[in-house]
This record gives sequence, C-alpha cells and structure tokens, in this order.
Amino acid sequence: MLKKSGKQISVEIEPPTLGKSINGVFRVLDPLVEMGIRYVDITYHPEHVLAYVEHDNQRFPVSQRRKPGTVGVAGAIQARYAAKGTEAVPHVICTGFTKYDVEEYVIDLAFLGIVNTMALKGDTSKDMEEKRLPFKRTPGGHAYANELIEQIVNLRKGIYVGAGEGDPIDFCVGAACYPEGHPESRSSEEELRWLKTKVDAGADYLVTQMFFDNGVYKRFVERARNAGIDVPIVPGIKPLASRRHLEGLPSIFHCSIPEKLRKAVLEREGNEKEVRRVGVEWCAEQCLDLIDCGAPGIHLYATRSSPIVEVMKRIL
Repeated sequence: MLKKSGKQISVEIEPPTLGKSINGVFRVLDPLVEMGIRYVDITYHPEHVLAYVEHDNQRFPVSQRRKPGTVGVAGAIQARYAAKGTEAVPHVICTGFTKYDVEEYVIDLAFLGIVNTMALKGDTSKDMEEKRLPFKRTPGGHAYANELIEQIVNLRKGIYVGAGEGDPIDFCVGAACYPEGHPESRSSEEELRWLKTKVDAGADYLVTQMFFDNGVYKRFVERARNAGIDVPIVPGIKPLASRRHLEGLPSIFHCSIPEKLRKAVLEREGNEKEVRRVGVEWCAEQCLDLIDCGAPGIHLYATRSSPIVEVMKRIL
C-alpha cells in the first residue's frame, strides 16, 4: 500500500446493505480498478439497536448491523483484483470490539492475505429511533484509536493478547485526521497532540476527512509537520453531487464549503445534472492541484453513488 513507491489513487466504499449482494460493489469498482486505483478501503459499521428485551429485571439490547461483511468484502476484493495489484484495506473500529475481537478480526484478515487496515475510533451505535448512542468503551476494548493502532502494531513483533506471543503479522496501519478539526477537539493544538499519539503508536500514514478547499489541507500539513508528524498525509476528497450536499456534508463531516463552489451550485439549483458536473469539475481540479503540490496520493470517497469515474477520467 503506501509502503509501495509512487503516488496512488484509492477509493473508499461501504459494504452492501443487509440483503444486497456484492455485485453492486463490483459494479462500482470494476471500472475504477481498470483505471488504476491501487487500494480500496471498506468501512466497518457498528450495530443498530433494534429493540430491548427484559430478563431478570434487566434490560438487554437486540442489535444487528445494517451493513455487515467488511471482512468478506475485503477478501472478495483481494481475490477479484489480485492480478491488477489492487489491495483491500478494511476498517477496524473501537466501537463494539474487545481486544480479543480485534485480534481475531486481524488474524482473519491475515488468513485472507490482507495486510492492510485502517484503525479508527469509529461511529457509535444507533438506537431504534436512528439516534446515535453515546460512545462507551466496550469492556475489554479500546477507548481511542491510538490504543487500537498499538495493539495491531504489536502483532508485527508477535505480541498477541490471547496467545501472548506468536507468528508476526506485518500490517500496514492507516489512521484518520481532520484538517478542519474533530468535533470533540477543543483546539487545533489539542487535535495535533492526539494525532501525534496515533503516529507514535505506529500509524504508517494518515488519511484526511473530506475537504473542499485545498488551502485547508496545505495549512494542515504544515502544522502537522511542525508538530513532528512525518508520515504521509493523504488527502480525502469527495465530489459534491447534489444540492443537498451543501448542508448535509458540513453537518455530518464537519467540513466547510467554499463560497465559490456554493454559489456555482446554487446558480444551477433545480438542474441536478449541472450540479453534478460542477461537483465533478471542482473535485478534479482539487485532485490535480494536490498532486502538483506534492500530496502522496488521492483518496476518493466513493460512497452514496459518488461520480468517481467521471472524476478519474478528468484526473487521468
């Protein structure tokens, strides 16, 4: 992955919704792999609480994941595109995982020939009314991504939680960063201190949350370097594809929309095809500028029917 040489383009996808086949994933990825993407991130989704049951005067949640199959999808991607040199990068999160769960998860990946993962704190579960529940450390699990990263990195030295020691597994571990600030951070300085703990724990590279202003990325990289963070920082980019993204993306992902882009979208309101074209062109210009300014690669968020093929055609 990023241990290889050269700039690389990657995409991020979600596993199919429960009941859907993997064919939808392949329809998205097949043309992108032909265009030369080098690795595919697969998100991991925590459980939804469907109901509560009473037993012995205690209340227990009944849960299910709406998008299961991260390991299975990763294995299928690894097998389908092996000849093309495209690798799978499944996410692993703190939410709902004990240390033993993490170990078993990573071992399963290694058995499939997968040696890449993205280690994240992760979203919290949702309740029956689709409201996010507060994050709670799973008993025997991790509260922060740096702890999760450290556990995975320890496997390189053959240090296991369950077995104590065993055969080393040389995983390449990625982590997330937030150029416009994590919603839980009180300041950019605090954010960088937390980010440094991830790198010190062994993260090999960082991928940013999406942004639409390249100046945000460039200033963030400069601050990170000044803070002693020296691993590759890959810009995460998403093409704006509809009018509703103007409000939806900032509220969910805590990113800002440049006024020039906002104005261009509003001028074409009611014509979704034109809005999509504006988003694709803006995204492609972002990518080309980032490559010119020395970014180590480009990570494209391909979820929710993003027009990634159109962006790739313009980049190439």
